[in-house]
Amino acid sequence: MQKDRIIRATGKKTPFRLIVADMTATMNEIGKQHNAQGYALKLMAENTIASLFLSSGLKYAGTVSYTTQFAGDITSIQSDSTPMGLVRSMIRQPELQKLKANEPALAPQAIKVVKLNEHGKRVHESIIEAPSVSMGQNLATYLLQSEQVRSAVGIEARFNETDPSKLDYAAGFYIEAFPDLEEKDINLIEVIVLNLPKFPEMYKPEGFDLDELLDQLRGPYDIDIVKEIDPKPFCPCSEERMLNSLATLPLKDLNDLASDGKPLEITCDFCRSKYTITTDDLKKIILERHIN
Repeated sequence: MQKDRIIRATGKKTPFRLIVADMTATMNEIGKQHNAQGYALKLMAENTIASLFLSSGLKYAGTVSYTTQFAGDITSIQSDSTPMGLVRSMIRQPELQKLKANEPALAPQAIKVVKLNEHGKRVHESIIEAPSVSMGQNLATYLLQSEQVRSAVGIEARFNETDPSKLDYAAGFYIEAFPDLEEKDINLIEVIVLNLPKFPEMYKPEGFDLDELLDQLRGPYDIDIVKEIDPKPFCPCSEERMLNSLATLPLKDLNDLASDGKPLEITCDFCRSKYTITTDDLKKIILERHIN
């Protein structure tokens, strides 16, 4: 199977930034964790690529949490990513399992972006109205409104018609115009983007042709490949983090859980890992709360 890649480049003499990404295998792995199918899997993949494009611009080893909110069969999709290409994504399980592979009825509501630094501290938060179900259009609108960045974004995933639990491809591109990019170059890049081959035309039997996408996008411009990254699913959840989260509950709720006398099973919304919290764990948390 063809491996996923994220390629970051800049113009050698022309001030713009260019990123292309193939996330097919990564999103198939995440989709399997969630038992996601069809349109839901497609939307998770597209939302994750949007998050990746944003996190590529971080100047620190932080995280971008990118959430698209809807009215309809799906209420939200959240994708977290880092500049190193580590990603996770989720749709609420009851919504996923009710929808299965069917096409959801959706009305776009909002885009919420939260940026965390390397210490997990929130350094930026922004919410805009979502203009479309298209993740590329939403991201370009967010960048223009919230960060005053002119960009061109194309994001597309396609699920397999025979087996909707798998994606044929999940790919995208992002072009950012630096402030000193001349208007004539902006106009030429717009023409290049408008005349790009359709994504299905770049899908080959061996996988999505990311090199063709990159060649098409750079047009007559010379570029420098800054970095090529192998993305992968990653979730920082652990039993310790789950216990720390429980410790923030009101003391009454903790006492109620402990008095029940039964182990508490918690499932991570992102990676679906299961953690069993014993009554002894709960009593230890309660004791520490009393001491502190």
